[in-house]
Amino acid sequence: MRLNFIPLATALLPAVGVHISHLMAAYQGHVSWCFPYFPDCVSISAIGRHSPESFVFRAAIMPTAVFMMIYWKLSAEWLKTLGAQGARLNRSMVWFGVTAAFGLFIYASVLSEVGQLYSLQRHVGMTLFYILTYLAQLLMTVQIASVARMGGVGMPALIFRSHIAITSAIAVLGAASLLSWAFYDDYRRYEDAFEWVLTLLILAHPFVTYFAWRNTGFQARFTVSGKPS
Repeated sequence: MRLNFIPLATALLPAVGVHISHLMAAYQGHVSWCFPYFPDCVSISAIGRHSPESFVFRAAIMPTAVFMMIYWKLSAEWLKTLGAQGARLNRSMVWFGVTAAFGLFIYASVLSEVGQLYSLQRHVGMTLFYILTYLAQLLMTVQIASVARMGGVGMPALIFRSHIAITSAIAVLGAASLLSWAFYDDYRRYEDAFEWVLTLLILAHPFVTYFAWRNTGFQARFTVSGKPS
């Protein structure tokens, strides 16, 4: 069974869902009409707090968290089939990825709730998602690059170089965001745009993985042992 629909769903379901939610929230007057990748617009969280757009938001994000858990477990198996030797890196990658997905699920489940406790849960959930997802993607990219150096990657160089480019861009954007927060007085104007671009880059990583799995022919086979009596 072909498995490349898993990274595709992991990337496209939230990407499409949040943009539809943004349009719905703007139409309902809950947020302003603006381009979210530019300054002075709206945060991702703001587009999922009110109904009816909150239903679309949760319907996209909560299944995405489940897809992410499956994605990282399968990614570990894929790396093994490519010949990756870093068993510890693989285990750490899965742990980071699954924990990040759990944080995303918590965030989405309490997004529209009011109160300090729910606010803390949202903050913790999103912090886990962004930081641990990036670490998982970084470990995955390191292992792909390692296998590529040994000539064991059966895919076009553009694919794994795209993984490298994405993880590098996330690191640069994250550093720029932290520096702007520390030294730029008008950082709040750009904070939401940073969040949208960072999220798009994070989702681009599994989108590229879709092509990697497709080109390497990654698939699952189900077997049973023994014979029926």
